[in-house]
Amino acid sequence: MDLTKDAILGAKDLNVLKVHVKEWGGDVYIRCMTVGERDAYECEWLANKDRGVQNFRSKFLARCLCDKDGARLFTDAEIDQLAGKSIAVVDRLFNKAMKHNAMSMEDVEQLAGE
Repeated sequence: MDLTKDAILGAKDLNVLKVHVKEWGGDVYIRCMTVGERDAYECEWLANKDRGVQNFRSKFLARCLCDKDGARLFTDAEIDQLAGKSIAVVDRLFNKAMKHNAMSMEDVEQLAGE
């Protein structure tokens, strides 16, 4: 079957993944970023690759944590608050978000120029 532009643009491909977080007492959802969101995140990395990106995990996770309908839970202005949470929890969610968004540590290292 040949796809049309309307079929591609109308496809519901930004799925969410439900994750239980025992430390927080419930479930959160991780969403797929759009291509534009991923590109913006990577551009930030490229612009700062010599000195690194502050709150690397929190910035990525803020783009991915969402409600069951896919709406972001955290705004960019709330990244510092998310950065104040437990590294054990955030790192676990970060790794799930990376996998759900088809991003690997090799991608990050490549962006960092290593």
